[in-house]
Amino acid sequence: MARSMPDNSESEPYRLAASASHLLRRAEQLAADRFTQLVGETVTLRQFTVLAAVAENPGLSQTALGRAAGVDRSTMGDMMLRMERNGWITRAPASTDARMRSVRLSPAGATLLAAATHHARAADAAILDALPRTKRRTFLNIVTKLAKLADEAAERAEREARKQAKKQKRAQKKEAKAEAPRKPRR
Repeated sequence: MARSMPDNSESEPYRLAASASHLLRRAEQLAADRFTQLVGETVTLRQFTVLAAVAENPGLSQTALGRAAGVDRSTMGDMMLRMERNGWITRAPASTDARMRSVRLSPAGATLLAAATHHARAADAAILDALPRTKRRTFLNIVTKLAKLADEAAERAEREARKQAKKQKRAQKKEAKAEAPRKPRR
């Protein structure tokens, strides 16, 4: 679904220095490194992000938290296990659906989040300080737009997956019905 491509010929070598995806990954590495320099090894930037999402949405399902924090389902499951073992969160069956897990901060998680928040803000400031003052707002607008596009794409993919699952379930029911022995009519 690429809308535009750089004016490079297909025969030219791929240049990382001109790759938007590579440069975004490098920027993410910068953010994680700055965060680790300030917070230490206790909590990663990704874990902090999940703790902040839990604090903003107490009781939200693990799946919804993964969406809010931008963490894929399998990674989120592993993170939840580690964070629960560390005593940072609690999980319980959701009141609306026992198959889902409702996540809340534990007192230790709330304390860790509060202690790391100052450092997260300082890491954000350090990243923005690396940019010219006149470009900071533009940068934030662009990454906000990209995050919104990612959220929209994830929502579309989820809707499509649910739609396909329903379609598959209907097909299985239809197939089972067709294969079931028929009772003779009286």
